[in-house]
Amino acid sequence: MRRLDFYIIVTADGLYADPDGGLDHYEPAEDEHRYANDLLRDAGEVVMGRVMYDVMTGYWDTVDVSDPAMPDVEREFTTYWRETPKWVVSRGRPALGPNATLLEGDVVESVRHLKAGAGSDIHLGCGADLLATLSEAGLIDTYRILVTPKAIGQGKALFGSLRSPLPLRLVATRTFESGSVLLEYEPMPPSRPSPV
Repeated sequence: MRRLDFYIIVTADGLYADPDGGLDHYEPAEDEHRYANDLLRDAGEVVMGRVMYDVMTGYWDTVDVSDPAMPDVEREFTTYWRETPKWVVSRGRPALGPNATLLEGDVVESVRHLKAGAGSDIHLGCGADLLATLSEAGLIDTYRILVTPKAIGQGKALFGSLRSPLPLRLVATRTFESGSVLLEYEPMPPSRPSPV
């Protein structure tokens, strides 16, 4: 079975977007960008929430890779972004860009079906609602959270849609040149009641 690996960037106060859903508060350092590039390069497919997809495609599907002023790290990410098949979760029927398909039907069952297929692991990019849905269904194998050294005070909380606690086990950390820290977690197995 393929793994479903979540990656997101959050502020020091645990917010992944500003109140309007924007990400303008974050500009990745080169080593952070290269890390994200490697994750996308190694993904067989990407599952995305519609809002996150719109944010990403609004830039990466339109940027001119032939522009000599474009940094190599961004050109590389653009290539991986455009090559990797994407499944978009949406309640509506949004217009999708190249290499993107609407993930239809029940999202939990659809993602479970993707995980059961052959191929490389699946990358997950989404906001709080889809994250909570897939977490509560036990479908996410790894949570990679890049915490940036900046607080914005108001915005969208990463785990704000969870209905119950999500026990996680820290399995790795990494510090980047900017002071950002990567926290890599795996879900804890459900606890069993002790015999009486």
